[in-house]
Amino acid sequence: MKHVLTCAEMRAADMYTIEELGVPSSELMERAGAAVADEAEKLLRAGGGASVLAVCGGGNNGGDGWCAARLLAERGWRTAVFAVGEKLSPDCAAQRAKYKGEVLQAFPEERFDVIIDALFGTGFRGMPEGAFAEAIGQINASGAKVVAADIPSGLNGDNGTYKLCVRADVTVAVGELKTGLLVGKGKDVCGKTVRKDIGIELPDCQYAQLCEGEDFASFFPPRRCDSNKGSFGRAAILGGCAAYTGAPLLSAAAALRGGCGYTELCVPAELFPHYIGKLPEAILTSLPSVDGGLRCEELALRLLCYEADAIAVGMGAGRSRSLYGVLSYLLSNFGGTLILDADALNTLAECGISVLKESRAGSVVLTPHPGEFSRLCGESVQRLRENGAEIAQSFAAEYGVCVLLKNNVTLLADGNRVRYVASGTPALAKGGSGDVLAGLLASIAARGIPAGDAALCASWLLGRAGALAAEALGSEYSVCAHDVIAQIPRAIAEVAKA
Repeated sequence: MKHVLTCAEMRAADMYTIEELGVPSSELMERAGAAVADEAEKLLRAGGGASVLAVCGGGNNGGDGWCAARLLAERGWRTAVFAVGEKLSPDCAAQRAKYKGEVLQAFPEERFDVIIDALFGTGFRGMPEGAFAEAIGQINASGAKVVAADIPSGLNGDNGTYKLCVRADVTVAVGELKTGLLVGKGKDVCGKTVRKDIGIELPDCQYAQLCEGEDFASFFPPRRCDSNKGSFGRAAILGGCAAYTGAPLLSAAAALRGGCGYTELCVPAELFPHYIGKLPEAILTSLPSVDGGLRCEELALRLLCYEADAIAVGMGAGRSRSLYGVLSYLLSNFGGTLILDADALNTLAECGISVLKESRAGSVVLTPHPGEFSRLCGESVQRLRENGAEIAQSFAAEYGVCVLLKNNVTLLADGNRVRYVASGTPALAKGGSGDVLAGLLASIAARGIPAGDAALCASWLLGRAGALAAEALGSEYSVCAHDVIAQIPRAIAEVAKA
């Protein structure tokens, strides 16, 4: 896993390294400049270019740019610097004095092969103005490959929002990844993000983390020869109503691919004939129903709670007081991992979320997208875009649940820490993707994987399977949920080999 820091946490790490460990700030800037120069040189060599323009502000981010320009000149590349702003930080001024190459008074009309963006660092907020705004526009219109020093100028380093921002081909994250590089619109403007360790030490704190495929390899060990279906747990999928019969089928199909031993598809009795033969490998169970949706009946739910290791509920279930009764019973009586998705979340938002505090379930995972979480927590979607991790963490701590907030970069808050998965793809921007995730999560959790870890693993696999589906079809536009399900085995195989 990689650390993901807020801007304040990164500044604190800088100060700790400088003041407590005695590493001079000038030495850190030299290392940062070298890291940026290395990535610029890679672009030059890959594209057959020869010229580099560094566009530098007056802060320490600008100092990184001056340093990179000097180092590239020393390596034999043609360099120039266009400086914006007159007030320089001490370290930036020192780097300016070391640079002996060409300094431009205006943004050049001639085309440079690579531009180093070193206007603003992670401390920038708001809207670039004046010469800075003009420079950003000129960088974006230049046609050059762009390397951003630490963060694309104009991007909010904490939440990935911007009003005007450099669009980079490569972003050199100095020290650690910043939250804004991952969330919001950050991934759209960062290009390829490369983390460079320059020797900044982190104080002993709890930091957010980015999970990647290799972090889940241990969840898919080689199976023992004497394994049987009882060795890998039982996942139950509860959902469906007259208007949404497909959602639970997608969830159950994904669960079948996720590795559990038994997948049980539980649907309203009124719809039971519709599901016969649709998924031969799944156990098909008829549950009491009313008006085409699930109805709470203790005997049926008690048996389900006894047999299942993980239950996912809500996919295509419709919003109703009857469903709320089902949710209340499961929260009070199920001892395994309970996944609440889709209409389970919408029903809680309408009928009352206080029931979460009374839960006796082993673990509860909520899987909302921003709209659903907005209804649950009472915050606007805009506020969630700006402070999603903080809000999700507070909600998780208050209600004793895990919140898997789905987006192009998904976060998991469990009340103690925040973890991210960045495998999301626009190919998943279609109905049914969330249903696939819920079933996959239930399948992984049913095998005994802790709920939060299972949620992160399922999120990573969903994103990778979506990317593989788009690759197979040749287009992100054409991917449907069943295409994603078909690629889950390949995604698992990649993880298992990591």
